[in-house]
Amino acid sequence: MQKLSWREKYAGILVLLIGIIYLIMQLASLLSNTSHPYSMQNGALVINKNELLSDLKAWSLILAGIIAGWCLLKGKRLGWMLGLPILLFITLVVGTMTVEQALKLKKFDNSLTGFGVGIFLVALAIIFLLLPSARQKYRVSKGIAFLTLLLFIGLGGAYYFLQ
Repeated sequence: MQKLSWREKYAGILVLLIGIIYLIMQLASLLSNTSHPYSMQNGALVINKNELLSDLKAWSLILAGIIAGWCLLKGKRLGWMLGLPILLFITLVVGTMTVEQALKLKKFDNSLTGFGVGIFLVALAIIFLLLPSARQKYRVSKGIAFLTLLLFIGLGGAYYFLQ
């Protein structure tokens, strides 16, 4: 295994941090009194389908993020394959939120600075993972890159269609 540079470590830590933040948000949602996705009524378990699908999306992203971050830090190819789609997905989500917020405000406001910084940090990690040195360390071939693209499409499709 080759020694990882600070760029690969940065990407791995960022993906791991994304997974942990999603985990904390999901646990906070489950423990809050406002969330009732599962309940007992007349002795039967009642499951809200929309909440179940939302939980499925969240838990799959959490699991993939934690595994990807850990594998990126260990120099495993699986980390690159899972980490890059997560970073692309987060960029897409934050970018969409930024455009939405900008259209509401109809002018540049300081509230958009956080979105811009977030997009910059995630885009930097994407660029670091796409550098030839990183692709060589993670042994990325054209087939692996194609599979990564399919994972990104699947992640985006799951997010869009499981609402």
